[in-house]
Amino acid sequence: MSGLQPDSHRRLTQFLADAGVCSRRDAEEMIRRGAVTVNGAVVADPTARIDPDRDAVKAAGRLVRPEAPVYVLLNKPAGFISTLDDPEGRPTVRDLLRGVRARVYPVGRLDWNTEGVLLLTNDGDLAQRLTHPRYGFPKTYLAKVRGFPEAGALRKLAQGVRIPGWNGRYEKTLPAQVRVRQRVRDGALLEITLREGRQHQVKKMCASIGHPVLALARIRFGFLTPAGLAPGRWRHLTPAEVNRLKAYSFSPTEESPSRRRTTGA
Repeated sequence: MSGLQPDSHRRLTQFLADAGVCSRRDAEEMIRRGAVTVNGAVVADPTARIDPDRDAVKAAGRLVRPEAPVYVLLNKPAGFISTLDDPEGRPTVRDLLRGVRARVYPVGRLDWNTEGVLLLTNDGDLAQRLTHPRYGFPKTYLAKVRGFPEAGALRKLAQGVRIPGWNGRYEKTLPAQVRVRQRVRDGALLEITLREGRQHQVKKMCASIGHPVLALARIRFGFLTPAGLAPGRWRHLTPAEVNRLKAYSFSPTEESPSRRRTTGA
């Protein structure tokens, strides 16, 4: 199927960010200032695309060479923002990546008070495919909710509930896998597997059935888990894990949901 073949062309801003030159936002500013050339010609359009294998890119007169791809698995603790920089000065996941020299970016996001497995990489193509709704990449969460949901409420979660989106409109979530892991004194632990990603999705879903989330952790990102990693610690993915991720990202699910924003759960 030709529509599933990888595209060698990449956004110039993403290329500069992946090469460790600067953030995508700063790359846009560099391009607008006329500080970036492609094959000797100034490029002024931040949406321009290039072929990294054929085009010669210079930033501020210096040739930009792509960094080797890096894949990092982090067991994110609560209290950290899933960005590399925060204008309010709050702790970010970058503060946890001591020893990682490459400029890696989170694949999707976890809210500041959400714990668990977070993948970071400078491989923009892979990150884009893993977060694109077409591929339905599974993410599993363990949510502690207030009160004990009845069977009917759990069926609603599994079948899909209407939650407010980033634009204020209510949309129905895609089918999910939901089960009760454990009853606790003030509520229950729910295991929820999603194949989409929307802003604060798990929290909004549970709130919609009257059982707000008290604590949340992502326990699986596809086949990746935080096993062996204490909160705040990280490790490089193995070559086998990288190959497995890439194989999955080229195998979209039968259902291709409409494009949605992928943000924190």
